[in-house]
Amino acid sequence: MTSSGTQYALAGDIGGTNMRAALVDSSGRMTGRGSIDTLPERGIDDVSARLARLLESARKTAPTGAELVGVGISTAGPLRPETGTYDHPPNLTGWHGKTMKPSLSESLSLPVWIGHDATLAALAETRFGDHVGAENLIYVTISTGVGGGIIANSEMVTGASGGAGEVGHLPVRTGAYRCNVGCDGCFEGNASGPAIARIARERFTGAGPLSNLAGGDPAKITSRMVFDAADAGDPVAQGVVDLTHENVGIGLGALLNIFNPEALVIGGGVVQGLQRHWTRLQESVKAHSLPGYRNAIPLTATRLGDDVSLLGAAQLAFRQARRM
Repeated sequence: MTSSGTQYALAGDIGGTNMRAALVDSSGRMTGRGSIDTLPERGIDDVSARLARLLESARKTAPTGAELVGVGISTAGPLRPETGTYDHPPNLTGWHGKTMKPSLSESLSLPVWIGHDATLAALAETRFGDHVGAENLIYVTISTGVGGGIIANSEMVTGASGGAGEVGHLPVRTGAYRCNVGCDGCFEGNASGPAIARIARERFTGAGPLSNLAGGDPAKITSRMVFDAADAGDPVAQGVVDLTHENVGIGLGALLNIFNPEALVIGGGVVQGLQRHWTRLQESVKAHSLPGYRNAIPLTATRLGDDVSLLGAAQLAFRQARRM
């Protein structure tokens, strides 16, 4: 370690649209932030080479003599964490059966560890969020999709092939809307940002605040518009928001019942709308949870924002380096 006892890790975050990098110290402080388009259609080798350059740029901000333990990568999946090999990733075209772990390690001359973004977000919450030291924590992101990360007895739960945490496909309303992979009535198909917008479009009347926000064009409706219109008194939007709270309550209640976590943390773009009526969301979760949760539920919204993936990637590197 440095004389101050501080360690450093390079952290990367790969999404379907953008990828980011930073140098992160063991207290969670970031320097050397950078972001570029992912362009996954160019292939995994091209992306790996560009990500390596982004990480190298972040590396240059490290103090002289800093101990750099390795590289942590947070990525959309599914993938096998041990090898970083992708398994039919829907947003990373053509990457199935491939990994960038060896090429990144060679380019940077550092050990590289790769994990699923939601799982690493959960890990970040146990180290840098409001629940430092939590041994049993669930992180759920509700945004374009719905995903989850699970920490149980202080370990990341990844499943037999790295696919654990697909909480977006919990059934919340059988016979309702399907997600893009065809799961009937699942959490993602009924409470993600696109799902909220789709339901509102189907109920669109062409009048009221929702119509005004969308310029009269239902195709332009977004989930943010739905929450804004509901707050402005639009009855259609209010009905969609009520349904969203119920669907989210069913999904989160199921997770509490199954995993009994110390903390259930939610993040993502839709959560910004849900937070406007936090008490209503809490009541919905309680209504679909076991009696032991009726007085209080361990539900919080993340404070880490978009940094949660980079912090999770860094924590993965710190954690794995200690085990070498």
